[in-house]
Amino acid sequence: MRKRTGVISYNLNERGRDFNGQDRDVDIAAAMRVINGLSVQELVRQGDVYGYFGHTFREKYGLNVPETVIEGGKVVVLEPSVRTIYIKCLPDGTVEHEQEFLNNAPGRIAGRLYDSKAYGFSSVFHAPEEGGKRTPKTYHGMDFVKTPNYNTNKGYDAMLDSVEPGAIESLGFAGECAALMDSVDAIIAENEAQAAGISEAYLRQCRENDDLIDLNARLMQRLKDGKGTMLDSASASTLQRGSEFLPSHAQSMLDSADRFMSAQLPDLEPAPEEVEAEKKSGILAKSLDLVRQAIGGL
Repeated sequence: MRKRTGVISYNLNERGRDFNGQDRDVDIAAAMRVINGLSVQELVRQGDVYGYFGHTFREKYGLNVPETVIEGGKVVVLEPSVRTIYIKCLPDGTVEHEQEFLNNAPGRIAGRLYDSKAYGFSSVFHAPEEGGKRTPKTYHGMDFVKTPNYNTNKGYDAMLDSVEPGAIESLGFAGECAALMDSVDAIIAENEAQAAGISEAYLRQCRENDDLIDLNARLMQRLKDGKGTMLDSASASTLQRGSEFLPSHAQSMLDSADRFMSAQLPDLEPAPEEVEAEKKSGILAKSLDLVRQAIGGL
């Protein structure tokens, strides 16, 4: 179950502070019309009235804080920390409201602070001055702030002696924040190192590309200068691409090739069985010749 504050009440005419904050003469009737009106009550029932951790987002982006903004070329999500689940304004200027802490990082931090009896809520109205009074026109939620203008808009007794000794420290909030900051610093350092590596590789590639472009331009210029010419118009020892051509070496290579092509290759040596067969066939042939000669002589 999500953390809720329970019903908190404060009075628009009594800030509970003598030396801090700003005194404001608020038009109570106008506040009642806005807070108790159908529009605000419908938004509250549907859970669509949000508050933020501090007033910084509203100071920078206006009362209607956008869901996202572009910072440094990146999309940044502006997460709320609480939402109003009940609000009512009474004729004497008393405002009753209940807040629910969201289950996100800002909401969990705000919830832990609230459990530590720290910080409080600050109502956000568009209330221009009319007839010497601040006249509420629209309601934009309750922000969770360090020093609310109305001291009673906290939902707890702000005196330190109402807190058990060591209760705040035992929550470990400061330690968790320090660990979070350490992890953020580590992530930033890692990202910067990666970015530096990518930048160096990119610059090296750019230099290599520049060298290739320069070499290509020089080659194209040389080809352009030599366009339409025959090879024999070049000098006797240098080709178009700059390689060395020595006639003596070329003639030597040609002579070597000619000797190879005209060389007498050795005959194929017959196998032993072929030699033996050839001997036998020779003896037989001689014997037949002798027989023919003998017959012919008869």
